[in-house]
Amino acid sequence: MNRDELERAIKAACANIEEGQVIVFGSQSILGTYDETELPEYATLSREVDVFPRSGIEDPQSPELVEKIYTINARLGEGSPFHEHHGIYVEGIHKDVVVLPKHWDNRLVAVTVDDGSVYGRTGYCLDPVDLCASKAVAGREKDHVFVSKLVENGIVTPREILDRIDRGIEWPDTYTHNRELAVERARNWLEHLELRSDGQAHVGTAPELSVPAPARTVELGETTTTPDESSGHPWTLRQMLKGQSGRAADTERGPVPDDSSGRDRGTDLGR
Repeated sequence: MNRDELERAIKAACANIEEGQVIVFGSQSILGTYDETELPEYATLSREVDVFPRSGIEDPQSPELVEKIYTINARLGEGSPFHEHHGIYVEGIHKDVVVLPKHWDNRLVAVTVDDGSVYGRTGYCLDPVDLCASKAVAGREKDHVFVSKLVENGIVTPREILDRIDRGIEWPDTYTHNRELAVERARNWLEHLELRSDGQAHVGTAPELSVPAPARTVELGETTTTPDESSGHPWTLRQMLKGQSGRAADTERGPVPDDSSGRDRGTDLGR
């Protein structure tokens, strides 16, 4: 994925749920801070963008939020016409299933896409260290590879990630595993990585405890006019509700999303 594709995903997600802002979780949020040319190839391999409607911060249990997440998955998700046409897809997830360091929402990076409205459409992407801390706690092999590649390329350091984890983790209620063990495993792996990072980061497992142009940082909700995964990967809302969709196939799939400039413009929701 590249920065242009991330911006397309942000623009389409905002347009289809009629909101001016979304929050971008997952690996491709790294593109909010760094252009693809500044990143190792592995970091941009994913074709998925995980988003959460900004309105859900104020009312995370609202029926409207559930409907908006379903809308994103039906119109822009994997196997949708949007996916088939653009080669990328958007996954609607709930923030309450993502493990992140405390105060992550004060370090979000704004990516604003011009759609002809006054404020455009904004995707708030995770700070790179927060992203890596989340992946270290998740602890899957692909998370280890992702973090190691960023360390190898000087994007982050193991010490930065360790310090962020040590300041505390914001655990969602949906996390049912041993939290202390998850943190201990993450710290062991990062310390192991730090010892081996003598100019080259190596993908390795910690002994006995292993488990399977920079943008401006802004606070969530701050207006900017400058365009510019413990259970592993975040669960989708559909996984949370364990199949409560009860929708017909044609509703799930939805019509071909209209992400033209006219459709994306819509009502100016940035006011």
